[in-house]
Amino acid sequence: MSETVIVGGYTVKRRLWFALLGGFLFLGILLSLFGMTGMAYAVPLSGFGEFTVKFDKMVGTGFKLYGGAADGAETKNVPVTVNEINHATITGLEISKTIPALGIRVVISSDKPVEIDGLIQKATLINGSAQFGNLTMSENYVGDIQDPVQKIVREFTQSADSIVIENGDLKTLYLFQKTVSLPGMKVSFEKLN
Repeated sequence: MSETVIVGGYTVKRRLWFALLGGFLFLGILLSLFGMTGMAYAVPLSGFGEFTVKFDKMVGTGFKLYGGAADGAETKNVPVTVNEINHATITGLEISKTIPALGIRVVISSDKPVEIDGLIQKATLINGSAQFGNLTMSENYVGDIQDPVQKIVREFTQSADSIVIENGDLKTLYLFQKTVSLPGMKVSFEKLN
């Protein structure tokens, strides 16, 4: 018969508190700087699975849409729609990510207009009511490209001088903003049921 032995350890409370306080101090300083300036630069979000972007209204200029592929957390080369917008103003923005392993949903929102320059988004689903100014759709000759993903990227493009989307709901694998201003930013963690 085997005997179970439990070996206990101890925590150096002083080191634990210094580590916790140092981490929270750094996070507080980071969020304070972001809160004071309201501006972040070159912000890519990708590689951790699909997340949701919702908004009441987006007004953008310099719109371009084409096909592509993106890697998710569990799957490579997922077919996506790539949206590029030179400048966008978004009202009622909410970006959320469900993390089932932790039983939470992380939500970043802003109740004030959000300004974005250099937006690139790779979406698997786009819902909303859209209006375009000077819309151009074109099919492009791709020659003898054998890779089907590269063929899709180059075959079809859509561009417009301006775009307005109302009640937007996007499932996204990749999001990049050259600059973003998030006045009234709120970050919350919701427990999943």
